Amino acid sequence: MVKPTGQSLLTRSLLASVLLVAALAVLSFTRAATADNESADYPAASLTAPPNQAALIARGKYLVTAADCAPCHTGPNHAPFSGGLVMQTPYGGLATPNITPDPTTGIGSWSEADFYKAIHNGIAPGHDWLIFPRFLYPAMPYTSYTKLSRPDIDAIRAYLMSLAPVKIAPTPSTMAFPFNQRPVLLGWRLLFFHAGPMAMNPTWSNDLKNGAYLTEALGHCGECHTPRNLLSAMELSRAYAGAPIDNLFAPNISSSKTDGVGGWATSDLVAYLHDDGNMTKGSPFGAMGEMTDNSTSQLPLSDDQDIALYLQTATAPQSNPATSPAPDATASIARGQTLYANNCAACHGAAGKGMGPNMVPPLAGNNAATAAQPYNIIGAALGGLDSWGPNGPPMPAFGAALSDQQIADIANYVRTSFGNNATPNATAAMVMALRGAVPLPGAASFAADQLGCPRVSASGSPGTVADPGSNLLAIYAGATPATLPNRTRALIAQVKSATPTISQADLADTLLAAYCPVLADQPGMSLTAKQAALTQFLAGAQPELAGN
Repeated sequence: MVKPTGQSLLTRSLLASVLLVAALAVLSFTRAATADNESADYPAASLTAPPNQAALIARGKYLVTAADCAPCHTGPNHAPFSGGLVMQTPYGGLATPNITPDPTTGIGSWSEADFYKAIHNGIAPGHDWLIFPRFLYPAMPYTSYTKLSRPDIDAIRAYLMSLAPVKIAPTPSTMAFPFNQRPVLLGWRLLFFHAGPMAMNPTWSNDLKNGAYLTEALGHCGECHTPRNLLSAMELSRAYAGAPIDNLFAPNISSSKTDGVGGWATSDLVAYLHDDGNMTKGSPFGAMGEMTDNSTSQLPLSDDQDIALYLQTATAPQSNPATSPAPDATASIARGQTLYANNCAACHGAAGKGMGPNMVPPLAGNNAATAAQPYNIIGAALGGLDSWGPNGPPMPAFGAALSDQQIADIANYVRTSFGNNATPNATAAMVMALRGAVPLPGAASFAADQLGCPRVSASGSPGTVADPGSNLLAIYAGATPATLPNRTRALIAQVKSATPTISQADLADTLLAAYCPVLADQPGMSLTAKQAALTQFLAGAQPELAGN
């Protein structure tokens, strides 16, 4: 046994003192944060317990829809609410948990008090480092959900507990050290988290109170639309002023009549929330599209009217910060005009008015296009968008066909044309940075570029491979070694049908352009292994190429 030195004893004493102080802080913090909020001046429905279990579950289902829980708690190939979505944060990937009532991998063993503490205080059952509560990461918006009433939190739990339990192994997170240690959140919480009810003006109408509750607490709109400081806490003095989110920009939705939604017609804002937009203000997409699809479009129309009322009349008006134009803004806009005419005008129109009814959104007067930063135009141009409505065409991805500067030029042109008066501040460097964040299809992805995959364009412009049809970038998706030859034969037949005179070399390039990005996105493979697999693929495809 090694006798501890005086220095190590001092270190241990200091550590013990720090842990004791931390424990006392946790105790005082937790007690201060557990106050109930039934006395808040909430909408009456939020303070009244439903009369029976069926009504309680129905209320909970409505609240879960309004809170938009399903998209975050449903990962790829997972059952609804069983978690598994990895959320990308500045500190690493954070996997969402299973919130079905499975007792071992979900929340089936949680009591009402446990569930309330998680939603209201952001603290899950259990401890870390023996004495610290299991703090939840604020990617789970308990900073907004803390404003929910106790009866509503109980109703949410009742609905989740009524679901079929799903037993599934947790998806691992990839948070970097020290952020993967939950106790480090204590300092953040003491600085930025204040549990308790939301402040409501007692003179507000019931409709305005309902809109505030839906916006602030359930919809947690500020979590995306409010700027954050260096420690990722919301800057509440700039609530709803707009903020970057992933590869896009959540625009200003404050009551400002020039920069926010205060100047929108109420009918346009309600249509945006409830009806997937209109031909005046365009359509929601990205994270906002998921939110409207899964949440606000499923709520009663009166709820969306109340949200619009709150945003347009009760939020503090926020001005967009001044930004500087790109260094060559004038030349960029001129280049963008030609690029827009060649690549965008066929669908969005020469005047940027889109294609109706609800087929292609307008760019004229579109707040997403004129947000403080041009990320929305850049992200859409790089990765494309799903179709708007059943009759609209999907927006193709231009990330593989256009250069960084060309996409920046188009963004600057759109931001300053069609009556839009945003700053032409898009740059090639900005586009290049977003390429690594946008979920790009095929050869436009960062991983595919790293592997050296050929770029693809509709016309086969210089340095790219021509796309003979919509299946080029999808035909190898999900292929196995057994099905790969059949996919290759099908693609060769498709290309030969479209271009009968294609050379064997160009045909090989086309196969490479189709398979390379699929291989590039394979998890768990090193770049060297991917390069070897690509060589093996081309060697295996030679008989098919020679036979055609």
